[in-house]
Amino acid sequence: MFEALTKYYSKRFCHVNIFPLDDWAEEKLLDIYMPPNIKLMAKEKGVFKETFEQISTYKNMFLSYTKPNQQIFIQGEAGYGKSTFLAKLVMDWCTITSEQSAETTLPIDDKTTRLSSNTQMRYSNLFDDLSSLKDFKYVFHVTLRESVNQFDIEKMINTQIVDSIYSSEEDREKAYRLLNEIMKRERCLVLLDGLDEWIGTGDHHNLPTLADVHSLCVLLITTRPWKMTQAKILDSQICKLLQLDGVNNVFEVSRTILGCMKEFKGSQDLDKTQSEFESYVRKCGLLKHLNSPMMLCLIVHSWTKGTELKGSICEKYILLLECLFKKANTETSEFQEPPYRCFTETQNIQPNIEQMNRLAEAAFYLLFSDTQENSLVFTITDLKKFNLRQLDPENFALKSGILSATRKASALRSSSSFTFIHKSIQEFLAAYHIACNTNLIDDVISGYLKCHKGAYLGISQVFIFLCGLNMSAANKLSCMMDEHDDDYFKSNFQDLILAGYREAVANQQKDIVLKLSVYYFNYGDIQDLHTIWTNNKSNVLSMTINYKWISQTAGESASHIEFDLSSCNKLKSLELDGAGILLSGNYKYNIVLSNSFLVVAFCLSLLPCLY
Repeated sequence: MFEALTKYYSKRFCHVNIFPLDDWAEEKLLDIYMPPNIKLMAKEKGVFKETFEQISTYKNMFLSYTKPNQQIFIQGEAGYGKSTFLAKLVMDWCTITSEQSAETTLPIDDKTTRLSSNTQMRYSNLFDDLSSLKDFKYVFHVTLRESVNQFDIEKMINTQIVDSIYSSEEDREKAYRLLNEIMKRERCLVLLDGLDEWIGTGDHHNLPTLADVHSLCVLLITTRPWKMTQAKILDSQICKLLQLDGVNNVFEVSRTILGCMKEFKGSQDLDKTQSEFESYVRKCGLLKHLNSPMMLCLIVHSWTKGTELKGSICEKYILLLECLFKKANTETSEFQEPPYRCFTETQNIQPNIEQMNRLAEAAFYLLFSDTQENSLVFTITDLKKFNLRQLDPENFALKSGILSATRKASALRSSSSFTFIHKSIQEFLAAYHIACNTNLIDDVISGYLKCHKGAYLGISQVFIFLCGLNMSAANKLSCMMDEHDDDYFKSNFQDLILAGYREAVANQQKDIVLKLSVYYFNYGDIQDLHTIWTNNKSNVLSMTINYKWISQTAGESASHIEFDLSSCNKLKSLELDGAGILLSGNYKYNIVLSNSFLVVAFCLSLLPCLY
């Protein structure tokens, strides 16, 4: 099985599309890959918080105080490189175990790597301790979106890996038994990619599980951060939590991407081109978007084609769709009256608007499906409902690359499963469909949120996109989401509303009245949050203001922060900490000093005060 497994991985993970819209983008993974920025999350007062401790070696990832971690989580936002990191780990394991078995290389030490490879090791020594992976006799990579209705990890491996390696039922049955013995007797590493795309079986299983007899196996699970909260994963289930914040050096990555493009490959002007790109990024305030490898590739590619981007996420995704549409239909035409601001000056959307509307309808109804196991991976039967049934190679959805088909072999017949090329593409199209059909908020999304507790966190990216497309619809959806929020998720919901607000501003939206009833003024830049609060006074239920912490973390130069509470008729709780908090307006509160902060109860009329 070892040889068959490494062959399978070499074929599956050897190459990567650094920008999956053009032939030039395909490069060897080990040549193009740049190390990620991974930080340790430590538990503090019952909450996991990011530390300054960078995880830079496989040894530090898999060991804590010399004991192996049995269940490790890597969380990061969409497009930040979680899946690519696992692919790189798989290829590193194949490299070191193949070299060890062949015994044809130099002696192996803690810094052994592929000596002949033109990889990122030229720039960094991050994760170059390949010898640490030798402890794992086998590595099994599972894509969770392909096994949403399963919870048993061994069965997932059989379905995704064993069935792909072996064709006959006899060979598969032998391999199933062998896999069970391997997982019982050998130290194996199981990579579970995309917990946020895994639904589960609806029973008590909040995570995929290993059989008790497979106790030697170590799990490494990737997910978006919201899933860690929504799934209510117990502390005892988390041996180590890591935060992946994109690539470690964004401009090294941009230089690598530029160097791989045909027009710059081998060019003496690469340094000049890279310098011009860095100036463009800083001028347009795009640096914060470069942490996402997917967005970095998009921004580099669009810049080289003469398209300058600003701060709107919707603008970037509509450009991504433009590039995809162009692959299927080269006809161009602009909107005389663009339906949304980000559609302005697009060339390939208008000629393909019917196809886009059809795909958006499918994206929405599949994402909000009652049978959630079909929301991300679906069959031809699911697609028939949206007039997408003729998915031959010349079909627009497949030819453009928006939909990806995977052929699955079985004992009875061969069949195909379909996915959008990236979950975020499906989410953008779903948001576009909502923007065009706002009645869906009451007709579909309301019921969806009622049926699935904490589900609004799962559709957070859809909400952010909607803020950039249709403000009135986003305002309405925020009210519905606020009603379904509970104490367990309050801080997550505030972060979501802030992200939606910023996307709305980037798209020059008017009448931004996103609902937020609970506020924590205790970190980072509070100007945007204060603006949201100003438009929400009548909805405010609770406020916690830590001005001392704000000043320390954000470097605020202002002498105070002011809150006019006269319209906060529903306010039930107010906590203040730190000098410089100005309360103004006519209000009825009894202010009681308690230790180092103020707890406000409601009974007596007071004049405005400065605490």
